[in-house]
Amino acid sequence: MHVGIRLTASAERYARRHELVDILEAASLGPSAAVGDILSLAAGGGVHDFAVAQRRWMFDGGILQLELTIDHPAFGRR
Repeated sequence: MHVGIRLTASAERYARRHELVDILEAASLGPSAAVGDILSLAAGGGVHDFAVAQRRWMFDGGILQLELTIDHPAFGRR
């Protein structure tokens, strides 16, 4: 099963500013990722925290995939 990610507007702005977009897109999050989970990326000499904000199941032409919406800041998610 394919698990894709979608960034919220604030997560995308933050990721672009800190050059993390490629790292986030390459992240191999599995279907066990749950809303409220924190994704910490160590890059550029710091740790950047994002949160899984939403799970969305999509069925298209016989293919089932999961889309995880990633948000920033991660605080207050749990």
